[in-house]
Amino acid sequence: MKFELFTWPHYLILITPIAASYILFIVMRGKKFAKQHLVGKTMAIALILFLVVRNIYNGYNGAPVSDLVPLQLCHLSAWVIVPGAILTRNKYLSLIAITLSLPAGYISLVFLHYDNLLEFQAILYILLHAFIVIGALYLVLIYRPKFNFADFAKSFIMLVVFFLITIVLNNLFINTGVPSYYFYSVIPEPGTPLETFYEWGTNYRVLGLTVNPIYNGLVILFGTAIMFLFYKIYSLIPQNNRKVERFVDTSYWRK
Repeated sequence: MKFELFTWPHYLILITPIAASYILFIVMRGKKFAKQHLVGKTMAIALILFLVVRNIYNGYNGAPVSDLVPLQLCHLSAWVIVPGAILTRNKYLSLIAITLSLPAGYISLVFLHYDNLLEFQAILYILLHAFIVIGALYLVLIYRPKFNFADFAKSFIMLVVFFLITIVLNNLFINTGVPSYYFYSVIPEPGTPLETFYEWGTNYRVLGLTVNPIYNGLVILFGTAIMFLFYKIYSLIPQNNRKVERFVDTSYWRK
């Protein structure tokens, strides 16, 4: 049976990570932090393994080099952002995981692009993004990191810098005939609002690079809106009464 968006199998996929996160929260709340952290570390390792298996499978099946270098947002979320936030308890990684990895991972499940969900690649894709969502929600519900607007601003600036770097990286791959979609900074993902942003802009060649200033600006604004929305939602969630020094500032960006 061909898979179609917004049918009961799709709704089941969308509900599952939310339901799993809630059940996990019910089971783990009130437990000692050592047990809570053990579950978190298990999810972090599972995420990394999912990405490793995915890359081995895709590499064996002839995926382009750009797809195997895990610099796309959800790939970064799977091996750096969400696992890093859990394992190191770094507040900047935690902030990015909650405000960007969480919505991006869920949106990736909303816009599933597989015709057959029984394919191994489709299964890996769903598991990878579902665990990104569950891992980020585990941070929200169990770890409860504390950060302020200054932390938000620093994290956002770092992401904007990386976004601009991906314009160069995407162009380097595309100029050699290899498709590249890091952060969709050069070419948008089909079937998303990014396509509309792309159509509103115009491509220019600058120093051998293809750039679309209007598209890039709108993508940054769109990302800003999503991150700020989730930052505000998170800030409205009551803090835990239990005082545990869980989040140590081990940031590389701290002077």
